[in-house]
Amino acid sequence: MQNGFPYLDILIFGIIAIFLIFRLKNVLGTKADFEETSVKEDNKKEKLSNVIPLNSGKKSEDINLRYDKIKEIKEADSSFDIEDFLIGSKTFFEMVLKSFVDGNLDNIKDFIKPSVLKNFKTAIDERNKEQETLIIDLKSIQKNEILSSKITKTTLNITVGFESYQVKALLDKNNELIDGDIDKEILVKDAWVFERKIKNDNPNWTLVDTKSN
Repeated sequence: MQNGFPYLDILIFGIIAIFLIFRLKNVLGTKADFEETSVKEDNKKEKLSNVIPLNSGKKSEDINLRYDKIKEIKEADSSFDIEDFLIGSKTFFEMVLKSFVDGNLDNIKDFIKPSVLKNFKTAIDERNKEQETLIIDLKSIQKNEILSSKITKTTLNITVGFESYQVKALLDKNNELIDGDIDKEILVKDAWVFERKIKNDNPNWTLVDTKSN
């Protein structure tokens, strides 16, 4: 019996070793699982590193064409600054929404093409005639970027994409809901076209078209 004890010890240690290996495998995973997870994480980081806002001052492969366009714009107008332009377009976007809801376009009319301004006024007049109340609560602007540009001998034409979360609703004269939802934020995608004369001392841009999805 005494001679059997060493073998018993070896058996016990072997069982403990197998148990520890099994636990470590459950905690850490197999090498293949670990390598696959690492690859996925690396790919994820790589993809995220390519998502760079247009106004960040950085450059990535997926927006090289846009920077080529911006280079063309700067060649046509050396005073063009993308960051200033995007900040200005964002501010103007907010101003137009507020003015349209308030029904007073006086502070923005000089920066809007007459035909576009007429459409805004017509919508406001119809709303007032029906004694309706428009609600547009701009919660946040998620995206503000240049989508495309067009250059002629005399003008610069730039389309800016806006993605914003808004609460939109239309109420009748009795404050009954006609359209929209006052308790729900929705994602609104707009494409606004801005234009300015190249050889002009006036640095202001004019809103010449608006589209919503």
